[in-house]
Amino acid sequence: MSVDPEMLSALSDALDDLRTKPHQPIPCGVLEALAPLATSGADVKIDLEASRVIGAPLVLVNSRTSDEELLAPLTPRQKQVAELIIQGRSNKQIALEFDISLATVKDHVHAILQRLGMPSRQAVIAASRAVK
Repeated sequence: MSVDPEMLSALSDALDDLRTKPHQPIPCGVLEALAPLATSGADVKIDLEASRVIGAPLVLVNSRTSDEELLAPLTPRQKQVAELIIQGRSNKQIALEFDISLATVKDHVHAILQRLGMPSRQAVIAASRAVK
């Protein structure tokens, strides 16, 4: 994805503001200039530490994925369990929903975290919120 010159200028301004005034808000005009990136289904991150190391601004623009893409590596049952995790259901609630044992739910949760490469249920929830 190439970034137009106006967007590069806004990113540069945001980076300058973060460097020179790290504890102050970025001016609204700069944020408004960056808004098209966010509304186009992308996340923008300015990695200040990496920028210092390489001596140039490092701006990451990642396309968001859908829940369907997020959960694609899972089996059909794991997807069902993951959807309930995303809704904030507890293991006990999931066990009751599917009429399975708590141990089986724990196995599913463990497998889901392994397949998605995530450390916790909260990470799955956060990833799902990030894609919406």
